[in-house]
Amino acid sequence: MLNKKVSLLILSMLTLAACSQNGPTSATTANTSENSPSVETGDKKATGDGEPITLRYVRGSGVSEGEQKMLDLFTEQNPNIKIQIEQAKGGGLGDVMEKIAALQAAGTPADITWVQDVIPFGKDELLLDLTPYMKSDPVLSLAKIPKNSLPGLQYKEAQLGLPRAENPIVIYVNKDLLAKNGIDMPKNDWTWDDYREIAKKVTKPSDSEYGVAYGPFNINSIASALGVSNGSAANLNFMDADNKQSTLTTPEARRDIEWLADFSRVDGSRATWEKTEKEGIEWLAGKVAFEVHGVWEGKNMKEKAKFNWDVLPLPKGQAKQIGINVATGIGVLKASKYPEEAVKFLSFMHTMEAQKLMMLNGDFPLTEDEELKQVLLETPIWKGTNINAVTAVEMMAGGPIVGSDQYINWWDGETLDAFREGKDLNKAIFDQAQHYNEVAPKLREELGLD
Repeated sequence: MLNKKVSLLILSMLTLAACSQNGPTSATTANTSENSPSVETGDKKATGDGEPITLRYVRGSGVSEGEQKMLDLFTEQNPNIKIQIEQAKGGGLGDVMEKIAALQAAGTPADITWVQDVIPFGKDELLLDLTPYMKSDPVLSLAKIPKNSLPGLQYKEAQLGLPRAENPIVIYVNKDLLAKNGIDMPKNDWTWDDYREIAKKVTKPSDSEYGVAYGPFNINSIASALGVSNGSAANLNFMDADNKQSTLTTPEARRDIEWLADFSRVDGSRATWEKTEKEGIEWLAGKVAFEVHGVWEGKNMKEKAKFNWDVLPLPKGQAKQIGINVATGIGVLKASKYPEEAVKFLSFMHTMEAQKLMMLNGDFPLTEDEELKQVLLETPIWKGTNINAVTAVEMMAGGPIVGSDQYINWWDGETLDAFREGKDLNKAIFDQAQHYNEVAPKLREELGLD
């Protein structure tokens, strides 16, 4: 088993790499076809004519099998355009920005990039405003992109990115472990109290069986949803309605945080890291009832879980029931020599045929089309599961947080251990939220946002 430090590092990159971490690395697309038919993508008609060009695509991971098929189809339909993957050394924002800078310095500027956080890109004016294309492009102008996914990729009213992945957070349920304890599969409108009580009931330390898993999504995703579902925050990550201030300085939000910490320090329904490592207490080993993770993990679950399992939406709180959509972005760099062709690729990603190829890997569709919802139900990964219930609730995506480096780092080991190992919540959570609320107004002013 991986040691704790390495595990946390790997898990911290999963959200950023959401829909592509399961596949092999690919340097370029596969062979192209010289006899491809014409197809409308982007703002021009692709006929296969024209000078051959290469679009450099900066990203933090390799390419999955489904995505490779999508890239191959794009090249088949646009024989004069080759997509070249320029993989950053890591999945983080800093790694991607460093790779972009290196390509620029080498005189081979990148054209397309992952957009994990729109603010640094917007501040330095690195990305093309896609607003005009979303009005004129024959695909993008009609694409049913989830409305909650677009604001997080906007900066000063400019649409600097589009979703490259729509990946909900789900709760993977070990149905066999629940049945062993006389518990039926919960209903879709279950509550946070149900979640906690079931976790306590199945926990049997003598059998190395626990209610909730140790991984970070079981903390940061739950915390993010709790505030909104209980009414102690308007936005994810305990942010207010304008994403300007944290609500973690309020008694109501504090209660939500304390409640989540009590899974370890009061209930004991989450094993410590020492016990987890020593006894192999993992969801895939059949030792845990609930694992909170993204749908991108579905392929892994399907292949490795040797017990009956299903998925549930995040539970209902005191105010409402919500879901979390990890909508990671993709944008076109202003330094690109081929901006029209780069936009054409983004447009192609939102076609039905491209999305269906991506869904073979377990990815969710980028657009809200009924046909694609039905296709999702028939994919090998999700067939026979409760997957449609996950997005039947109100879905939310986190907005850009100015000065996020001054806010709570939900992936940090100290923050996670405040919940999992019973360590100090004040230093990692409440004091940091107070600090953020003090410095955020000035940071926004310096960026000209207020």
